[in-house]
Amino acid sequence: MNSRAAGVCVLAASLLLAACGSTRSVERQLDTGEPLPQPNAAEDRRIHLDLIRRMIDQDQNYAALAHIQAQQRGGNSDELRLLEADVRRKLGQLAAAQQLYQALLTTPFAAQAYHGLGLITATRDPAQSLAYLRRAVLLAPTDVELRNDLGYALMLARRYPEALPELSTAVELGPNNEKSRNNLVILMILMRDERSVQRIVRQSNVDAGTLADLRKQAQNMATAPRPAVPAPKPSGAG
Repeated sequence: MNSRAAGVCVLAASLLLAACGSTRSVERQLDTGEPLPQPNAAEDRRIHLDLIRRMIDQDQNYAALAHIQAQQRGGNSDELRLLEADVRRKLGQLAAAQQLYQALLTTPFAAQAYHGLGLITATRDPAQSLAYLRRAVLLAPTDVELRNDLGYALMLARRYPEALPELSTAVELGPNNEKSRNNLVILMILMRDERSVQRIVRQSNVDAGTLADLRKQAQNMATAPRPAVPAPKPSGAG
């Protein structure tokens, strides 16, 4: 069994144990005459949403989509639509994902929707992708993933001074987030700031093998064809 499947099995087992615990509690209440608790539909829904998110994190995308569809039978919600959009994007169903993200732009999940649109358009329209990612960060400035992805996109566009505050913010917001930290190290290498590279390596205990891999990634970025991304609009422009 691979690690992803094992993770899902562990989660399922945890849910089963929780259910067993609830059953025992009900049995005790029946024995003592205590009133039975009312079913908590909101809690049940939260558990299922957490299960779906973990499946997505472990790339169990088809299983996640099946659970989303099962939950939608009881009533759709913006949160379920966002999860469906993320799954369909990861499955390469980009038209369907884009339509779902577009429908979420006027909801409380607008930041995540702009982020999804930014990821979808990253290869075919880098300038539009950056605009979407900037909008996402504007709406959710403390979201580590959004900051990281904007900084990474700017780094790919070789706009290093603009990438620096985004990746630095991501690292400070999420000091245990290895992805953001590694991207910041790559950026420092590209900017030829070896002092900052060594400082991050010491503070985060980056091992020699990881650092060598990050230097190789930086070299590949530096020698890749320069992307055709226009200069940014003035601050405050729409």
